[in-house]
Amino acid sequence: MYNEAAVIEPAVARLRSCIDSLPRTCEVLLIDDGSTDPTLRLAFKAIAGDRRFRILRHRVNFGRGRALRTGFAEARGSIIVTTEGDLSWGEDAIGRLIDAIEADPALDAVFASPHLAGGGYRNVPRLRVFLSSIGNRILGFFYAGRISMTTGMTRAYRAEAIQPHSFSEDGKEIHLEIAHRLLTLGFRIGEVPAVLSWPEGPGRGSRMDWNKIVRLISTHLAFGIFRGVSKVIGPAVAFLTVAIAAFGSWAIWNLLFQAPSIYLATLTGVLVILWVTLLLGYFLLYHLLSVTREVWRTQSLLGIRRRGLEGRAAERSYYDEVEAPAAASFAEAGAAALK
Repeated sequence: MYNEAAVIEPAVARLRSCIDSLPRTCEVLLIDDGSTDPTLRLAFKAIAGDRRFRILRHRVNFGRGRALRTGFAEARGSIIVTTEGDLSWGEDAIGRLIDAIEADPALDAVFASPHLAGGGYRNVPRLRVFLSSIGNRILGFFYAGRISMTTGMTRAYRAEAIQPHSFSEDGKEIHLEIAHRLLTLGFRIGEVPAVLSWPEGPGRGSRMDWNKIVRLISTHLAFGIFRGVSKVIGPAVAFLTVAIAAFGSWAIWNLLFQAPSIYLATLTGVLVILWVTLLLGYFLLYHLLSVTREVWRTQSLLGIRRRGLEGRAAERSYYDEVEAPAAASFAEAGAAALK
């Protein structure tokens, strides 16, 4: 949450209602991403001493990715659910995600998706729905698994599958980073249908900020295409092979039975150079991905060992867990600074 003073109290009330309905013991981590307004004070007011809630505060604003990384480091449950604070995927989404991952021991993560039968969008502008649908189809092509929603935040993970990893993205690209890494390392991801609903009121306009949308689209596509470019090189090499065979045969036919064609010979030579370049690039990329996969496995093993030896406190280099009195003091200091 970042400068969510206008909506944090009803959001906490909905979260409390949601976890009250779950037949499980759980905790809720609220990550304050360096808010400069009264978000923190109002959050504690809404929590009203409920010990199931914990608040972790970043010292400066980093972005959603860093907030998720903080949550992964601090979560104490066997299943970790990440979602927007306003529960825009529905108050039942958390329970259904947990049910899905508990029902199938083979699954390591479950993602909420509006692109499955039974899912959809409510009160979301049609253009935003179109961009999401097309973007996820494109990104899905570049990933090893058949995932219909690679960009969503509402997900459930088994703690042992997600916590050992050291992710690097601070922005929303972390959703792609997580999906790509889990699939690359052989983890299994399932999906459940869900309806994404945008509420009326504060914050709705910012979701249609075209500067943010264009930047988000460009960074997501760049991330996804870079990670999955090997899926494009293979078909390109196959196409060039056919083209070289066709134009090369045509050039040889002309040389033997008709007038030689310098244009066909030149085109064939250029295609051969491209073919060799792509083939070498493919083998180099395959080697790079193999090395990356082993690095991630090693990081995961080291992460498991580090968590066992050092605990969580050693990781708190950029955030703190805030108790209610500290939150009040912080809010008062912020108000004084504004004056």
